[in-house]
Amino acid sequence: MSIMDQASGLRRQAAYDYPPSFAFFGAEKSGQSTVSGELAAALTLQRQRPLLIDHCPGQMMARRLGLPSAGTLASVAVSLGDLNELMVSNRFGLTLINLAASVDDRTRLSPRIWRRLINEFSSVEQNSGLMLLDTPPLAEDAGPCCIADNLVLVISPSSDSLTGGYAQLKRLAQDYARRRFNVLVNRASGFDEAQSVFNRLQRVADDYLSISLRWVGFVPDDNTVRKSQTLRRPVVEAFPDSEAAQAYLQLAQVLPQWHAPDNDIPRSSYLEHLLMTSKALADLTGH
Repeated sequence: MSIMDQASGLRRQAAYDYPPSFAFFGAEKSGQSTVSGELAAALTLQRQRPLLIDHCPGQMMARRLGLPSAGTLASVAVSLGDLNELMVSNRFGLTLINLAASVDDRTRLSPRIWRRLINEFSSVEQNSGLMLLDTPPLAEDAGPCCIADNLVLVISPSSDSLTGGYAQLKRLAQDYARRRFNVLVNRASGFDEAQSVFNRLQRVADDYLSISLRWVGFVPDDNTVRKSQTLRRPVVEAFPDSEAAQAYLQLAQVLPQWHAPDNDIPRSSYLEHLLMTSKALADLTGH
């Protein structure tokens, strides 16, 4: 069975109706982590109960949001801790769960640890309105993008971002049977440049890929984003009147409307789905 067949089959395995998940991905330096973190902060301010999942190593998301470092999914194998070890929250109620771990790390966790984490995570998940996933590079770990309900490609006007973004669309379409993608243009000088960037990507995708791209908006290039990162605070909190903050707040209001998965079959708990996917990917790659 091919990776595509297994990935498609895994997304059909479901027993409960959980909140929709949105996986943010993009080429290196596209700003996907900044975008996912800022949108999570904006959603929290709007009382939409987001759950932010960090799949990337290095604790960068916690630093961006001014949160203390937490344990990681990979570290649970050593610490034998529970989900609380992986969770941190800010004073506004934004919850971040650090699930950073390689495919090998996930498959090495004992069944007993997985059962406990899945039960604990499922309870937190069901109390959330939606989940935002900051995903690792596809070449390192395709699991989160493989199973997320919705995919959001973050691109910037640079040629490297466009080239890298297209390569990731191609891999997700050809290897993991993904067909629907939202596209958010980051660091654009304005509406015209953002639309031009999206149109360039869409023309190439239309010529070579059988996928559907939907432009969901853009975030303007704004120095206050870098200032807020120096302060270790989201720009929507530190500089709420800035152009970038206003863009994030407007995008957060409509983000739930982006929900349009490849199929409408309810899935299992995200962490349970991640375990099944990890086992399938490990089997297919021989790890």
